[in-house]
Amino acid sequence: MADPKQLGKVLVMVDKQLEQANLALRQARSTVDALQQQMQQLQNYRWDYIKQAQNKKGGTLQASEYQQFHFYISKLDSTITQHVAKQRQAQEAVQQKQQDWQQAKQRQQALQLLIDNAEQQRRSAEAKREQSALDEFSTQQYLRRQR
Repeated sequence: MADPKQLGKVLVMVDKQLEQANLALRQARSTVDALQQQMQQLQNYRWDYIKQAQNKKGGTLQASEYQQFHFYISKLDSTITQHVAKQRQAQEAVQQKQQDWQQAKQRQQALQLLIDNAEQQRRSAEAKREQSALDEFSTQQYLRRQR
């Protein structure tokens, strides 16, 4: 039978691991949220730049302006593509952290169940000892009365 006190010490360590996994998961989710906001800002900026170019001088651009516009939009598109890759990596990190957290939670629950079972066994054994002592006491009293 496992000692519930020693298992309690192990449970404290497992609780810390669960807390660390939870913190890592929250940070990963925060990163995903920040990247999503940045992506929205990039897309809004791209859209605003296009609208600004369309509104310039009645929608007509000279060749050099068009070249600069096209070059800048290409750079923005490249930046957005790189940002999409970062978002994908961050989302994969969230999924990994979620799995890590779930595994830590399962370890905690399994250990808690083990502790609960060990404590129940201890209480049951204690109750049996007490009942045995009471039975012995009752038997002794009965035998004394019979004499």
